[in-house]
Amino acid sequence: MSPNEEREKKIIEKLLGIEDFKEIEVRVDDTDLMQVVHSNKYLNYFDDGFISFTQKLGKDCGTLHKEGIVFPVRKVEIEYLKSATFGDKILIHTRILKVGNTSVTLAMDCYKNTKSKDTLLVKGSIVRLIMDMNTNKLIKITDFFNDII
Repeated sequence: MSPNEEREKKIIEKLLGIEDFKEIEVRVDDTDLMQVVHSNKYLNYFDDGFISFTQKLGKDCGTLHKEGIVFPVRKVEIEYLKSATFGDKILIHTRILKVGNTSVTLAMDCYKNTKSKDTLLVKGSIVRLIMDMNTNKLIKITDFFNDII
């Protein structure tokens, strides 16, 4: 195995071993006419979880955005299991399931009880890319996270 392949393997192993937990509180405008969190709001929660996850990896999405680095979504899958309502605390559990050449697949689970994770509300996965808007090119995942090892 070449030194570059060895480095990439270490980066991928490190990424696959990291998880993050982000707590949020359901706001009144997150709910629909049935007084439960509207289905599309979970995409916002997934974004909150992703930003927290990248911060844990030493990457600041706000600063990166100003530099032209963005994280477009390629695919989202969501399974709705239970409902949350205004005032509930939700825990977003984020971890990487798969590292591709220019994409990462993240598991995004939302729990209602933030202390014991006892009520799974939503199970999801999201495939994200990393793109340099200055060049309009995708960035290789292992190059972007090179500094985590």
